[in-house]
Amino acid sequence: MKKILTLIAVWLVAVNVFGFVALNRFNLNPDTAYTWIMPESFPTTQSWDFVSMHNRWDSFWYLDIVNNGYYLKTDNLLSNVAFFPLYPALMKIVGTILLGHFVLAGWFISMTFLFLACAYFYRFMKEFHPEIDPELPIIFMLVFPTAFFFNIVYTESVFLFLTLATFYYAFKKNFWLAGLFAFFGALAHSNGIFLALPIFWKIWETYGWKSIFSTKILPVFLTPIATAGFFIYSEIRFHDLFLFFKLESVWGRSFRLNPDHFLFFSHPAIVNFAIDAFFTVMIISVVYLVYRKLSLLYAIFMSLTVLSALTSGTLMSIGRYSLVLFPMFILLASVKNRTFQLGWIFASTLFLALDVMLFVNNYWAG
Repeated sequence: MKKILTLIAVWLVAVNVFGFVALNRFNLNPDTAYTWIMPESFPTTQSWDFVSMHNRWDSFWYLDIVNNGYYLKTDNLLSNVAFFPLYPALMKIVGTILLGHFVLAGWFISMTFLFLACAYFYRFMKEFHPEIDPELPIIFMLVFPTAFFFNIVYTESVFLFLTLATFYYAFKKNFWLAGLFAFFGALAHSNGIFLALPIFWKIWETYGWKSIFSTKILPVFLTPIATAGFFIYSEIRFHDLFLFFKLESVWGRSFRLNPDHFLFFSHPAIVNFAIDAFFTVMIISVVYLVYRKLSLLYAIFMSLTVLSALTSGTLMSIGRYSLVLFPMFILLASVKNRTFQLGWIFASTLFLALDVMLFVNNYWAG
């Protein structure tokens, strides 16, 4: 465990120093990957502020919630109500302790939960996949192309920790504790509702189908209660139970195709689409291989997350959504071909570097 925690510390130093250099080395023009990116809103400004480079894109919405609470704009467009409450609540608490430095608080929270997530991942591997080197899946995860999102003012680290803790305690048959972590997971991310699956699966596996009609199934309901609570809040505060889905549609995420994602009007637009398409094909293939090689439970859990992304009308961010799909990294670690593993690490690390350079310079990176 000590070795893997040291590795995470080294990784954090490496990606942050790299990001800081990338922020201040290039003289770049604003991003032109999508028509909705306005140059005046997303400048590529060099800065010696080490903390601020972790504050981009959705980070501003979490900060908006911290500073102003949930509210609707007069045009009801791009409202912060589209973001779940746990992460900004943690930022508010930690940021108050840090005398109002909320960006620093968000960055600190993300780094802290990355350590916790990797600690649980290590324990999970040791206990439930002892045939695999427990450090290897974590290494694959840390070099994944979008892994920099674990290190910024985004909810990925928190949600990964809550996902792994839910699976860990569900596998340990501590269902109420698993339910508690899943409850918070559903408050952290819209996909948190899917964390009810491993709890239900393991209760059914442990006690049989009759448990579905007994009090043993109660921990499963903690997850939908949390999700429902957020929607009920929307009803009470804004008189709209399904406000979240309406706002997601405004963001271009709905059950209909978003044509803006398929407008190849520039070289960056073509490259972005190609990367998103690659992630899509890759993760679908991985789901199939996880089903064949590892576990049906893992495959269903991954499928739900992938379907959630693919039914949003766009392929954007699918690489980031894939970060919490930890069975993918278990699968990679189980491959016996060392050449394939090393090749994957080389390629993935290069794309991670690209992602860091894009993000810190205010380019769309997922």
